[in-house]
Amino acid sequence: MPPHPVKSATRALDVLELLADRPQPLAHGEIARVLAVPKSSMTELLATLEARGYVAVEADRYRLGPALLTLAGTLLRRTDVARIAQPVVASLMLRSGESAALVLRDGAEVVVVCKENCDQPILYSRQLGQRGPINASAGGKAIMAFLPAEEREAWLGSGALRQVTPHSVTDPAALRAELAAVAAGGIAWSREEMVAGIVAMGLPVFDATGRPCAGLSVGVPLARFDAPREARVEEALRAAAAEISAALGWCGGERRAAE
Repeated sequence: MPPHPVKSATRALDVLELLADRPQPLAHGEIARVLAVPKSSMTELLATLEARGYVAVEADRYRLGPALLTLAGTLLRRTDVARIAQPVVASLMLRSGESAALVLRDGAEVVVVCKENCDQPILYSRQLGQRGPINASAGGKAIMAFLPAEEREAWLGSGALRQVTPHSVTDPAALRAELAAVAAGGIAWSREEMVAGIVAMGLPVFDATGRPCAGLSVGVPLARFDAPREARVEEALRAAAAEISAALGWCGGERRAAE
C-alpha cells in the first residue's frame, strides 16, 4: 500500500513546484488561490519555507530560494554518470545489435567510462579507460556541439585536433560545419576517423543544467553498415541518450541548438 500523503508536506512541495513552473515571482494571494489553500495556512507555510531558505521574498512576491541550489548541487556532485548509464548502455547494445559506449571529456580527449560490446563475429571492441581525441570520436563531437561557443572555439583553435586515421577530420572549418549539424538535431559521426573500418554514431547526454556531460555512441563495422542498420541505431541511440539525460535531471527534452 502506498503511504498516506502528509498534508503539510504535500502543500510545501506544491508551493515549490508552482514557483518553479512560473517565470515570475508570485504574491501570497496568488499562491493561495492557485493551490486552493486558505491564506492563513499559506502564511505559516511560506514563513517556514522562507526561514529555511527554500523560498525568498522580494516586494511581497515569492520565488525559489537558495537552499534549493545547495540541495541540487549536492545531488549533482553525488551523481555517478557511469553507474546510472550502465544499464542503459547495455540495453542500447541489445537494441542496436552493436557495441555501445559512454565517454566523458578530459581536456582535448574523451575517455570510455561505460561500455557494452556486442557478440557479433566482427565488432568494435571498446575498453574501459580507452582514450582518444575528441575530433575523431562520435561521442566527443556530440559533446562539443552543445558547449558554449567560446569553449568550442577555444578547442578548435587549440591545435589539439589529431590525425588518428587518414579519415580523421582535423580542419576547424569542416568540424564547425559538422558540429552545427549536430546542434541542429543531427547525429554526430566518426566515419573511420578513430578506427579504420568502423563507423560510429553519437549523441550528447545532458545533466540537470542542460550542459553536455557525456557522449553516447554506437560503433558499427563498415562491412555491415547500411541504411536499415543506420535507422535502427539512430532510433535506439536517441532513446538511450534521452533516458540517461532524464535520469541525470535534464527535463528540457531534445536540444536542437547550441547556446
